[in-house]
Amino acid sequence: MNYVANTQQDQAAMLHDIGAASVDALFSDVPERLRLKGLLKLPEPASEMEVMTKFRSLAGRNSSLSEYKNFMGAGSYEHFIPSAVQAVIGRSDFYTAYTPYQPEISQGTLMSIFEYQTMICNLTGMEVSNASHYDGATAFAESMIMSHNVNGRREFLVAESVNPRYMTVLKTYAAAADFIIKIIPADRHTGKLDAEFVKTNISDSTAAILVQNPSYLGVVENFSSFSEIAHKNGALFAVSANPISLGLLAPPSSYGADIVSGEGQPLGIPTSFGGPNLGFMASTQKQMRRMPGRIVGETVDKNGKKAYVLTLQAREQHIRREKASSNICSNQALCALASTVYLSYVGPYGLRDVAARCSDLAHYMAREIAKVRGFEVSFEGTAFFHEFVVKYPSSLTFDRIFDHFHEAKMLPGVSLSDFFPGEPNQMLVCATEVRTKQDIDAYVKRLGELKW
Repeated sequence: MNYVANTQQDQAAMLHDIGAASVDALFSDVPERLRLKGLLKLPEPASEMEVMTKFRSLAGRNSSLSEYKNFMGAGSYEHFIPSAVQAVIGRSDFYTAYTPYQPEISQGTLMSIFEYQTMICNLTGMEVSNASHYDGATAFAESMIMSHNVNGRREFLVAESVNPRYMTVLKTYAAAADFIIKIIPADRHTGKLDAEFVKTNISDSTAAILVQNPSYLGVVENFSSFSEIAHKNGALFAVSANPISLGLLAPPSSYGADIVSGEGQPLGIPTSFGGPNLGFMASTQKQMRRMPGRIVGETVDKNGKKAYVLTLQAREQHIRREKASSNICSNQALCALASTVYLSYVGPYGLRDVAARCSDLAHYMAREIAKVRGFEVSFEGTAFFHEFVVKYPSSLTFDRIFDHFHEAKMLPGVSLSDFFPGEPNQMLVCATEVRTKQDIDAYVKRLGELKW
């Protein structure tokens, strides 16, 4: 954080401008009995140099992805972020800006959001995008709410293969809204969803079918039949998609998606200990008024010059409370800007190259791991993008594997014990474009050195 000067003269000037006699006077409305009096046992004052030394010592306890070869994914991915991204979002006029509550004086912010919306529509093949959500999990859950707002139904068919964290958020939303969730089982041999289950369990009470593609397990499917079943029964079809994969895979619109959401973190946003992230959502123009959040539109002002406005704001502060589509009221403007700069920088061909490199490296890695005695890549013959499931010998534990790799400055993957509770000896392994063939060869060699 940059140093901000705040001298006694500065304080006196600010107090004078607001008509306060002192800093203590600002808190005069707080009852005396509620004020802290010596309860905070703070250390003695320290110099700037001493404070910086202390903070560096504390920060040194953490491990950085710059020190480790990372093969973890499961919803948060390490991708290369061009320097241009930080150079743009680090500008003070962007960095200090929040969501545009006064849109008429936020033309720059509105323009960047409009460009972001355009790019999300290009990626997903959908017609309308909102200004963003908090993260991929809430965007996916909002797809459920939006589907109910469209057709008034309260039952949902949800793929078992969605991210477990997304599933938790879905169930939390469903419990509060009195929704019913039916889980579409995933085949343990192929990783694909059970289409017969969908045909049997869909009814005129079903609001939507919700899937993730690629799935949490990395599996890629053609869901055309699912969308056809949904539409035949008056339900919607909602997809959560990895945006990097859309540089290579067909957009969800091509197989009949009505709502597309996802986690935008791979688009120029660092993992940052799990946040902040970016949730994106796009839909058809027909359902535009049912979308949560806000939508920025392009128009002209009274002088005929191009201008940007908040076209729709479907939240309780702007419309009648009972008509509000969601309690999601803020968009992740800075993260959306980062993704806009990233997509502008890499362009459509660059994004395709990133996606292809991720896929190529992951498939090479899967082939090499399958050669290691005792290890097996699940779902043979099933398409996957840049992560896949590895089965390891039952005599091993994930903790032992993790410690073995950690000693070599590698992060081997993510345990799937929460996803396959009856089969604890499986992990999810991911390779993105930041990994090299040498990194993967070192991983496979390290795997073969495990004793079991």
